[in-house]
Amino acid sequence: MARYFIEVCYDGATFGGFQIQNNQQTIQGALEDAMRILFRQSISLTGASRTDAGVHALQNFLHFDTDIIISDKHIYNLNSILPNTIVVKGIYIVPSSAHCRFDAIKRSYIYKMHIQKSPFLEGRSWYYPFPVSVMALQASADSLLTYTNYESFSKKSTSVNTFECNITRAQWVQEASLITFNIDANRFLRGMIRGLVGTMLQVGRGQISLEVFHDIIMSKNEQNVDFSTPAHGLYLSQIQYPDYFQKIS
Repeated sequence: MARYFIEVCYDGATFGGFQIQNNQQTIQGALEDAMRILFRQSISLTGASRTDAGVHALQNFLHFDTDIIISDKHIYNLNSILPNTIVVKGIYIVPSSAHCRFDAIKRSYIYKMHIQKSPFLEGRSWYYPFPVSVMALQASADSLLTYTNYESFSKKSTSVNTFECNITRAQWVQEASLITFNIDANRFLRGMIRGLVGTMLQVGRGQISLEVFHDIIMSKNEQNVDFSTPAHGLYLSQIQYPDYFQKIS
């Protein structure tokens, strides 16, 4: 039996999240349904990052085990079955011990905002027509690299053994009317990025000081954090693994 990683991208707007749930259409559920139709047997998928409802992905991974010989044509076949909002980008054979969630070295996310109304960005970026200082946003982002405990930015309806995260990049960029936040880390907590964005925007608008932002991080209290940032601006952009991929042919 061989183990495969499957690389996907998706528009999360119409899905109730990534992981299979009762009475919800999910990314994992749609993929398992497509594989069951194609291979005429049930194949269980394990996901790398469980994005929330409404969150998009430029790249995410799942893994599965099967005795079926997977070939390049199966990528085309799966994409023919899947809804247009999910695309299989590649399938890779990996060592039997490889795990798409636990072997990830780095995860990257992008949060997109636009300050001028645009019909082409609706549902893909957060329309934020308020004056904001990108310099102040970056000052708050720079401070993130000096911390590792992000308990304040974790929603409590989660089961984790640690709130430690090693953030290696946190950068705000403005290009014309588009503002993006880019962040890399070894792992993220549930709701963490939307909480960070919402609270940094309070700094950017002068509603709280940078010192208060530091106090919020150190408080380890999620009630001090603004989690109201909408999901549709958030993208899982990349997951990095050790170099053990072998693309199927």
